[in-house]
Amino acid sequence: MLPSTFRATAPGSIALLTLMVALNQMSMGLYLPSMPSMAEALRTSVGQVQLTLTLFVAGFAVSQLVWGPVTDRFGRRPTLLIGLAVFTVAGVACALAETVEQLIVFRFFQAIGACAGQVVSRSIVRDTTEGAESAKVMSYIALAMSLSPAVTPSIGGQLHALFGWRSNFVLLAVVGLVLAAITFWRLPETTRGKVPDALQLVPMLRNYGRLLRDRSYLGYILVIGGMFGCLMAYQTGSPFVLMVELGWSPQAYGLLILFNVLGFLSGSLTAARLAPRLGIRRMVRISAIVVLASGGLMLALPLAGHLSTAGVIAPMMLFLYGMGIGMPSAMAGSLQGFPYIAGSASALMGFAQMGTAVLSSLAVSRIEGDHHLILGIVFAACGLLCFVAQAVLLPKPPATQPPAATA
Repeated sequence: MLPSTFRATAPGSIALLTLMVALNQMSMGLYLPSMPSMAEALRTSVGQVQLTLTLFVAGFAVSQLVWGPVTDRFGRRPTLLIGLAVFTVAGVACALAETVEQLIVFRFFQAIGACAGQVVSRSIVRDTTEGAESAKVMSYIALAMSLSPAVTPSIGGQLHALFGWRSNFVLLAVVGLVLAAITFWRLPETTRGKVPDALQLVPMLRNYGRLLRDRSYLGYILVIGGMFGCLMAYQTGSPFVLMVELGWSPQAYGLLILFNVLGFLSGSLTAARLAPRLGIRRMVRISAIVVLASGGLMLALPLAGHLSTAGVIAPMMLFLYGMGIGMPSAMAGSLQGFPYIAGSASALMGFAQMGTAVLSSLAVSRIEGDHHLILGIVFAACGLLCFVAQAVLLPKPPATQPPAATA
């Protein structure tokens, strides 16, 4: 029997929601160390293997616009179960793929399934929490989104060494199956009220138009999009810079990525101390400045002709520090004020996030030339987008009030 109540702030609920959101980043990060070997095993080019990542992000971006209205129309629980079923079956198909073309198609469907986890999880948070509680849960979700691409390549590198590249997709299928079972037995319906016309084209476009006309909402989702553009540029380009150009093994690549964890954890700890005092807007502003600086550094080093492991890892650590500071606040800020179309608001935020990531990944994988320089250019451009969006679209932080005088 399903529980009659659900508390998003309970430890078990937070773990479930963060794992749902992390499906996206797990699916992208787990097989990164295997990409050069996959090109050889499938007798294809590096660019074709990179397309398995780019098309995954494209599928994730587009399907968000559908999953959001679907969850508003039919509820959170059935939407999530369908998405997890698609994700699990696609994971098995990826593990059995014999050609890169098959793998690209199966990855697209895997993205559609993973997308449901992210859209529905954010909607559940909006359904069941308010204010500080919402920001708290969103901070854990942001942690999962940002730590997953840092941690999962380490796991993927070890799996690759022990069992080969197909084992990464087997693990993803197992994770999807376990999450589906937990959802079926433990997760109740949380929607405040289903929206009967959510899937009709005119109301759907009206809801999205309402969201895009809100300057604050637009500013926050572009900040998030810029951050994920940086992240995706790094995920697409770094395997070839670090493993092909600098000679690191898949196992070593996975371990090198662990350095990035330090950057994000430092940012998260900083946010935990400063966010209650500074508020959402100031945290996003500080974050955007740090992200812009990391982009400048990522570009300056290849322009100076400097190629080294530290020259790739250090700017990424700085970026993840900035992301740890501002991502929870940007996510919480974007969903404020839209309780009855939370699914659509979450979906459009995710579309901006992953749409920017698609363009970033395509630029890195398709532009011919120096991998390190191209990575730096795209990374810096996304950092600039992040900074400009918050500077132009978000309202100025309220002036700090001086302490009241005492008699």
